[in-house]
Amino acid sequence: MTIFLIILGVSGAIPQQFTPVQGFTDLDNSAAPTRFGLLLVAGEDSASNLLMAELILAAVDSLPEESFPDLYVITPDESGYPDVSALCGEYEGYPTTLIMVGHCGYIEMDPCFLVVEIIDAWYTWGDPDTRKTGICNFCRRCNP
Repeated sequence: MTIFLIILGVSGAIPQQFTPVQGFTDLDNSAAPTRFGLLLVAGEDSASNLLMAELILAAVDSLPEESFPDLYVITPDESGYPDVSALCGEYEGYPTTLIMVGHCGYIEMDPCFLVVEIIDAWYTWGDPDTRKTGICNFCRRCNP
């Protein structure tokens, strides 16, 4: 694992598992009503972005094998970044992670408890067998 992190640190790139997006239009076009995804809202510091990406991947590894969350990243140089980043800010700075359920349904995750929050979000909104409630009432996009 350490060697993998060193390689990522040298390359300075977000892992390939993350699909780059430009904003809500890309997300709306690629998300599906029953899909579960994670959006890395990157900051200016590439080392912090890589660390957050690794935390997200560790959380995904903790999910059941039948889960295949969509992974996205948006960087500060993208045109839609200001709109997406407006959903963030509950926690200190960037990078940060948003849970995405369906076409919309964006909730910022606490980076201190990221793995646990992602697992909890999967069982609350992502897993088709255990979906408990809609995400709309919690989404920051429609309910700031």
